[in-house]
Amino acid sequence: MAFLTYCAHVTRAKNSNPVMCLSWTPGGRRLLTGNQEGEFTLWDGVNFSFELIMSAHDQSFRCMAWSHNQNYLLTSDSGGNIKYWSPSIAPVQSLDSHAGQPIHALSFSPQDTKFVSCGDDATVRVWDWAGHREERLLEGHGWDVKCVQWHPRSSVICSGSKDNLVKLWDPRTGGCLSTLYGHKNTVTKVAWNDNGNWLLTASRDQLIKVYDIRAMKELCSLKGHHKEVTSIAWHPVYETVFASGGMDGTLIYWNIGPKGSEEPAAKIPYAHDMAIWDMKWHPAGHLLATGSNDRQTKFWARNRPGTKNGLDDDGLDAVDGSGDTEILHAEMELGNHVGIVIGRRGATIIAMQRQTKTKMHVDQIRRVLQIEGTARQIETVKKRVGALLERVSSENEERGGGGFGGF
Repeated sequence: MAFLTYCAHVTRAKNSNPVMCLSWTPGGRRLLTGNQEGEFTLWDGVNFSFELIMSAHDQSFRCMAWSHNQNYLLTSDSGGNIKYWSPSIAPVQSLDSHAGQPIHALSFSPQDTKFVSCGDDATVRVWDWAGHREERLLEGHGWDVKCVQWHPRSSVICSGSKDNLVKLWDPRTGGCLSTLYGHKNTVTKVAWNDNGNWLLTASRDQLIKVYDIRAMKELCSLKGHHKEVTSIAWHPVYETVFASGGMDGTLIYWNIGPKGSEEPAAKIPYAHDMAIWDMKWHPAGHLLATGSNDRQTKFWARNRPGTKNGLDDDGLDAVDGSGDTEILHAEMELGNHVGIVIGRRGATIIAMQRQTKTKMHVDQIRRVLQIEGTARQIETVKKRVGALLERVSSENEERGGGGFGGF
């Protein structure tokens, strides 16, 4: 199935910076990423090797979007600059807009003759592609506009804002067609399904909502993230499948079709150490690329036969009577990694308790993790914490940290 829970490769460029956005080149031969320093990095999409790094923007990347005919690439940065690029990544044109505020999203019209942008100046702007000029200013949001996408086939634009609203616009008149009031916090992402009927919205309220735009009604509200949802992407082949990424680095796959569910189809709790800012499926659907604030780009593939990463093998069903229900107590040595397990303001340990349905406490004097749960749950926690500590140790070695030497 389409759930890519096996981490096929992790890339990290030299002098690396947080990865703000990414995109597969036409045909999926390479992956292009944009970082916080405004640099393009090009990776081979087959063997995942590093190919090129080049300066593109003076400020941090915010987004990138290919035209439907795949002849041009648009990019934007946090200083209100939009750039046109050819497929060979040669600069073609530069535009300044949105009063120098960050431009969070760009999207082409179905015929590629126009494109739309949105920014922190609370506006959505429609541009003439060939004339490089602004055609229309769509005003109506009360705060920063964080996301925008043009309908795949119709003259409709969808935008989401910090004012918690999702708005649908007519780009020809500049009028607001409808407003969706479903979220209780900033709308971080919107995404049209390729069938043109379903609209996906993600928010800081930790919810993902699916709307059927024909009836203007909410189909379902999906709960699975424990922190704000920072990225979403529909699968290019299976129309009912999509992936979502969270502020805490969690990667979740969903299947919402007739045979689907409102529960996550697969979940990878520590896919990244920090927020997943962007994710894109390979055009063939067999790979998912994720870019994160932890400076890494990861490629996710299908599990190897016989393994069950992310698929109901996390010891989470042990409390429902299907396994051993006797509550046990266990301890695990943490050494110098007490802070890593607790996380910022306790975020890591709180998330792990939710996911494993165990009770956990860190004894900071003895430097041990105390776990209360069933035997299977305790085993799961030990496996996860062990993997977390192993990853931190290997990263320290890579940086040449090697501990405190003589102490």
